[in-house]
Amino acid sequence: MATNLFHRIFSIMSASLLVVCLLTVPQAWAYKTEKICENILGTSSVPAHKKCKVVRVKEGGSAIPGDGKSADGKAPAAPAKK
Repeated sequence: MATNLFHRIFSIMSASLLVVCLLTVPQAWAYKTEKICENILGTSSVPAHKKCKVVRVKEGGSAIPGDGKSADGKAPAAPAKK
């Protein structure tokens, strides 16, 4: 009788511990990242170096050819009128 009671208490406690552990573990969301590097030119006081950062890529991102941004950083030309 005592072993049956001990077994029930142990089962309830272990199930409770399992639930608590599963709820407290932070969930890991997978997402795509991209490393973007930029070469910084040297000056008289600072030598040339490379500056990199890791950014998250959004689903259906706009970083595709023809997204309205030109390679030289200028605004796109207005479309020609007919």
